[in-house]
Amino acid sequence: MPLNEQKKPLALILAGYDKPDRRTMIKRKKQIIEAYDGDEIFIGKNKFLQDLAGKPVIQYILDAVYAARKNGAPLYEKIYIYNDIQNFTEVIDTGRYDNLEIKQMKKSVGGHWKDFYFNYVEYGRRVDIFFGDTPRITPEDVEWINGEYDRILGKVKDYRGVPAHVTFSIVEYDDIKDDTWLPHRIKVIKHGQNKGKLKAFVGFENFQGRVGNSSAIIKHESLDRVIDREVVNFFYNLRKALTPNIFSKILYHLWKSKNFHVIRQVKRKCLNEEHFYRSVIDVTEVVYKMDLSNFGGYLFHIKKNAARWENDIDGPKDLEAFRARMSASSSKQL
Repeated sequence: MPLNEQKKPLALILAGYDKPDRRTMIKRKKQIIEAYDGDEIFIGKNKFLQDLAGKPVIQYILDAVYAARKNGAPLYEKIYIYNDIQNFTEVIDTGRYDNLEIKQMKKSVGGHWKDFYFNYVEYGRRVDIFFGDTPRITPEDVEWINGEYDRILGKVKDYRGVPAHVTFSIVEYDDIKDDTWLPHRIKVIKHGQNKGKLKAFVGFENFQGRVGNSSAIIKHESLDRVIDREVVNFFYNLRKALTPNIFSKILYHLWKSKNFHVIRQVKRKCLNEEHFYRSVIDVTEVVYKMDLSNFGGYLFHIKKNAARWENDIDGPKDLEAFRARMSASSSKQL
């Protein structure tokens, strides 16, 4: 299904969060502490509504998306947000945004995707996705990345020659190191074969990277089963690939899909980007037993203001760093 260029794209801001039972909460906290050298991550809390310099965290990204323009007109026909409706509307005046629709978060990231994809998007429609805990992003950043997605979706082909109907963003360490507001995240491996490389970054052959908090899709039949089976949950849960139990799951699935060379690359933190993409396809086909021969994806490297897309708020340390930075900026202006 080709892109419907007659209609403006939609914007989706993901801001849901898990509310696990006590036993699961304890298990996850243990994993997070293990992975992040004692740092705590927000679990079971609405971090998106935490106060940041007089506004809820999520309002910064909402304002940026809402204010983005193309040829003088609003860039997006409609903005959707998944969060807790009652809590959200208690702290944010939704009447200020004439194209905003708040959806009650229900399950997981995959559950929100499934609800949105099948109920609010027609085939051929473009959707730009943002995350609600990235308060550094500006309207100009949104306009720029929208233009990059224009260039990629439905036009650029993946390594197999399949047109990309999905693009995922990543940022490179070299592009964020001088602009990050969260230097505590940059921790170096001190011993072993990966000495000198960064703990919380994925090591590729030519760069070390982290997830950039944006992506985009064109609704296409090749995505239907992927969304319906909530495949995104599988990879979203594996994104914290630092704890031994999570790391072993990744290696197990790579072994099952016979990507032995990628296992070696993962251990040495020197992934080949093409091999990485192909292994994601292989693992998904093996785990979910589905054919992805017509599924096309593209890894987009954010090169402009990259740190703004990486600087999200995962835990109290991040929030404190943002508050201190914004407080310092306000003092300078005075």
